[in-house]
Amino acid sequence: MEPSPSLPLLVSLARPAHGASTRVQLGSQEVVLEAVRGAHTLLWTNGRQAKRFVLGLGTGGHLSLQLRAPQLPVRVVPRDLVSLVPGGRIAGYVHVSLVPTVVWHDERGDGHVVLRLPPEDQVAEWDEVTGHMLHGASPWYVRFPMRNGEPRAIVPLRIANRGTDVATPPSFDLTLRDDELVAMRGSIVAPPRRLRWLEQRWETDVRAAATGGVP
Repeated sequence: MEPSPSLPLLVSLARPAHGASTRVQLGSQEVVLEAVRGAHTLLWTNGRQAKRFVLGLGTGGHLSLQLRAPQLPVRVVPRDLVSLVPGGRIAGYVHVSLVPTVVWHDERGDGHVVLRLPPEDQVAEWDEVTGHMLHGASPWYVRFPMRNGEPRAIVPLRIANRGTDVATPPSFDLTLRDDELVAMRGSIVAPPRRLRWLEQRWETDVRAAATGGVP
């Protein structure tokens, strides 16, 4: 199956008839729901590894597969060296992997998280200052990235060096929320962030999507 050129934030995961299956492609990942005797099984694979889950579903309700923001802040390490002279500014983009999440919607319309499938390119670590954080890497995109079907959010960044020395920040700390993610240009986009480097630390300002847009 070819990867989808664009990804919605929510896809219905229809329960198949006995002996049949429902497949959803998420870039290099695939989710397969199968009906077996007395249960349903869900297979997740990225072509290198696979995980299998056994689900007991009620007679009413339905499943959906949603792309959600990471539950923890993400420390994004740029794969490219980013340097700013005093007073310098840079605008660009990084990506943050989203979490495929299986949700059960009962007959009353309430949603219940059944499974989270954390991306393998994010690793949880403990930071003495900020606590638990996820660590991930991203290229620094100078143009809006071409869509590739992978479950990622594109985050526009505008960064400025307010200090008196050349700044080479090692990472960007970003926190995403589900309700701020929108589909745009065939991709999933978060509102732009303005980061100001001052005294060896970042100050963050999140611009509202309605007023900021994508630079």
